[in-house]
Amino acid sequence: MNRKYGLHAVLILACAAIIIFPMMRDKPDPAKEQLATTAANKFLAEVDSANFGVSWDIGAALLKEKVSREEWVDKLSQIHAITGKLVERKPTKSSFTTSAKDAPDGEYITFLYDSDFDKRTERKESIITTLESDGVWRVAGYHIK
Repeated sequence: MNRKYGLHAVLILACAAIIIFPMMRDKPDPAKEQLATTAANKFLAEVDSANFGVSWDIGAALLKEKVSREEWVDKLSQIHAITGKLVERKPTKSSFTTSAKDAPDGEYITFLYDSDFDKRTERKESIITTLESDGVWRVAGYHIK
């Protein structure tokens, strides 16, 4: 009888491992997450202050390859005119991956936020940070919906 329950316990633990370990894998390393958070916060401070050119300047090489500074400033200016100034931003999730769409393999941490602006509420923001070859985390992408 005990052997039967022991087998069940092993099977339950194996199933839990199959479900939980992949979920843990996408959780960022705390030290890396802190460095990436600092980069994201610095970037967002520039965006929130309407310093769009500066946000591009401090962005990752990948960001600069995808969009010119002029296009970046123009697009963020348009978005800022629609959303208005930031009222509140709440972090909701962060995840780690070694691959990203249309990007080389590397280390990426994505941060998701629930954000309210004075002209638009209940927006979703995402920041994609990447660890660059110089060992510095920088923002490779910014999206708002």
